[in-house]
Amino acid sequence: MPKLVILMAGFLLLVIICQLPLTRVYAAAKVPILMYHYIGNNPNPKDLARNTLSVTPDKFEAQMDYLSKQGYTAVSLDTLAAIFSGAATAPAKPIVLTFDDGYIDFYLNAYPILRKYNFSAVEFIATGLIGQPAYMTWAQIEDLQNRGGVTFEAHSITHPNLSILSQAAARNEIKTSKDVIFSHTHYPVNFFAYPYGATNASLQSLVKQAGFVGALGTWFGKSTGINFNMPRIRITGQMKLSEFASKL
Repeated sequence: MPKLVILMAGFLLLVIICQLPLTRVYAAAKVPILMYHYIGNNPNPKDLARNTLSVTPDKFEAQMDYLSKQGYTAVSLDTLAAIFSGAATAPAKPIVLTFDDGYIDFYLNAYPILRKYNFSAVEFIATGLIGQPAYMTWAQIEDLQNRGGVTFEAHSITHPNLSILSQAAARNEIKTSKDVIFSHTHYPVNFFAYPYGATNASLQSLVKQAGFVGALGTWFGKSTGINFNMPRIRITGQMKLSEFASKL
């Protein structure tokens, strides 16, 4: 009799789960958020830091091709938030593609490849760097906003280590970057990425006070919900496709 009771209880639980909305069941899953920087060849191979951060267009396309063939759907962070809250239905294999800093090679190299595979992307921009050499211009950012497929989020003004700034200076970097991006894109700026991944409880509080929905760090992991120190998976230039696949 006890075994029969256990079997019946298990069956009833399965029935209940199957009747739940897809988003409620999926909320416990882990979603990879990939982190890119440069999508281009490193003009100075002796610059080892940039060498690590630079993914060549060929490698990037191979990675996007792999994601497409494996059935991944790239979503924005806004969509991810809706999935986790139960306001949107999750695709079978969601993934978020993020790019930091606002480099011009995103406009020249990454965006055409993303469009080829019908993938959306999130670009975190440091507003004070826009228009400088190697960075996109506001005209290019506005062009991408009009063409679609990219949401622009905040990455501070000057890309400082926020944890060593005064509270007032950190607040200005966080809030002003949000306002400036909105003034150019006219699209809600709901997410913040900490420069260098540097964060603490005080900074997370400032980000929340500035009106952001969530924030991203650089520590390794997959997302199980929206919060103010979400993990990401760093994609490096030296990464082979097999290693890329193993991190998803």
